[in-house]
Amino acid sequence: MTVLRQTHSTTMSGEKRLLLIQAWSRNEAALRSRFSNLISYSSLTLAAICALIPEGMFETVDVVDEYSQEVDYDRVRYDLVMISSDTSSIQTAYRHSAEFQRRGAYTVIGGYHATALPEEVGMHCDTVISGPAEKAVPAFLRDFCEGHPLAFYREPEVCSAQFPIPDRAKITGRRKLRIPAITANRGCINHCKYCSMPVMWRSDPRPVQAVIDEIRSLHTRLLIFYDPNFFANREYAVALMQELKKLHILWVGNATADFGHDEELMELAYRSGCRGVLIGLESLNAQSLKGVAKRYSDADKYREIIANLHRHRIAVNGCFVLGFDSDTEEELAALPERVDRLGLDLCRFSILTPYPGTQLYRDLDSAGRIRTKEWSLYNQHHVVYEPSQIPAERLHVLYREVWKQTFTWRRIFRRVLHSPTLFRLPGIFLLGANIGFKFLGIDEKRR
Repeated sequence: MTVLRQTHSTTMSGEKRLLLIQAWSRNEAALRSRFSNLISYSSLTLAAICALIPEGMFETVDVVDEYSQEVDYDRVRYDLVMISSDTSSIQTAYRHSAEFQRRGAYTVIGGYHATALPEEVGMHCDTVISGPAEKAVPAFLRDFCEGHPLAFYREPEVCSAQFPIPDRAKITGRRKLRIPAITANRGCINHCKYCSMPVMWRSDPRPVQAVIDEIRSLHTRLLIFYDPNFFANREYAVALMQELKKLHILWVGNATADFGHDEELMELAYRSGCRGVLIGLESLNAQSLKGVAKRYSDADKYREIIANLHRHRIAVNGCFVLGFDSDTEEELAALPERVDRLGLDLCRFSILTPYPGTQLYRDLDSAGRIRTKEWSLYNQHHVVYEPSQIPAERLHVLYREVWKQTFTWRRIFRRVLHSPTLFRLPGIFLLGANIGFKFLGIDEKRR
C-alpha cells in the first residue's frame, strides 16, 4: 500500500529552506585527528544530491558534512532536512531526525542503512529513500513541494547516462585530502559475501565522455577514482584510460588482485597516469578467501602481483580483513611480518563486519552469531559477531596490535623507500598516508 505523508508546511516552492546532512558516528572520532587530511577523502554523496535539486526550488540550501562540521538545530528553521547515513552513523541520523522533527521540519533519511533496513529507518523519519538517488530524490522533492510526499521511495533502475555532475560548490574540504574524487562506475561485478556494495549499487559504467568532461571541469593534476573495481569491465577501462592519457593527469583507484596479471592493462594504466591502486587482498589464508566467495583466492600469488605492479611503477595499497572463520590467532599475530614480505607500499586493516543486507550478515544472524545490533559499532573497528576460532576480545586486541606493529617508523620508511613512487609527487602522498595511518588512533579508548 502506498503511504502518503503530509508536509509540515504549506509554503510554496522557492520559499522553503532545505538542509542536507552527511551523518557521522561519534565512534569515528579517530578518523578526525590532526592527521585526518592525510588519509580521509571527500564524500561525493552530498555533492551528488545537490546536483539533483532544481534551481529555485528552495530559498536556502545548506549543507553539513559532520566529518568536519557541526549540526546546529536552532540556527535556521528548516522546512526539510535530508540526512544521508551508513550503518555506523544511523543512530546519529535518528537523533538529528528527532531533533528537527521537534522543531517542525519534515525529515528524510537515505543512504546504505536506509537501503538495507528501510522498515527500521522508517520508524525514525517521515520519508525513507532507498538505493540510488538519481530518480528517487527528484521524485520525492516534486511530491514534497506539491504537498503529498510518500513514506518510501526506491528507484533502483537508474542509467548512468542520467547522472548529473556532482555539485561540489557547497561541499567543504576541511580535514580531508585535497585531491578531488570522481566515480566512473560505482558498482562491482563481484559478489563477495561480506561486501555491502551490491546492496546499494549495480555495475553501470558512465559514458566515457561524461567522465572526461567532469575531470576537465575539476582543473586538477591529481585525481582519485572511487570506483570499487576500476578494471572490472576491461573494455570500458581501456576506453576510459585511452582518453585519460590525453589529459596528462595522475590518478589512483581500486582494483582486484588479478589486475596484477594483465600486462597490457598495467602498461596502459601507467601511461594513462595511474600511479597507485588499492587492492582488497583481505587475507593471506586462501581458505578464508574462498569461504567468503572472493573471486581471486590465490593468496600465494600476492607477492608476484605486487612485484608486477611495481615493475610498471604502480604503488599498491593492500587491505586486509581480520576475523574470517579460517583465521587463527597465530596467523593474525604474524601479519605485520608477512605483510613486510609482500612488498606493499601502504596497507590497512579492518575487522570483518557483517553489514545488514549482506549475505554474511544473513549467515551469521541465522546462526545466532551476531553479538550486537548497536549499529554505531559497525565501523570495521569493533567485533560485532562471534568469531569461529578466536575469542571476540582476543580478536579485538590482535587487531589493534597488528595496526601498531605494522606502522612502526621503521616499517613506514622501509615501505616508502622501496616504493616505485619514491622521489615523485605520489610518493609524498604515500608517505603522508603511512604517517596518517600510524596516528589513526585505534586504541582501547575508542572501544
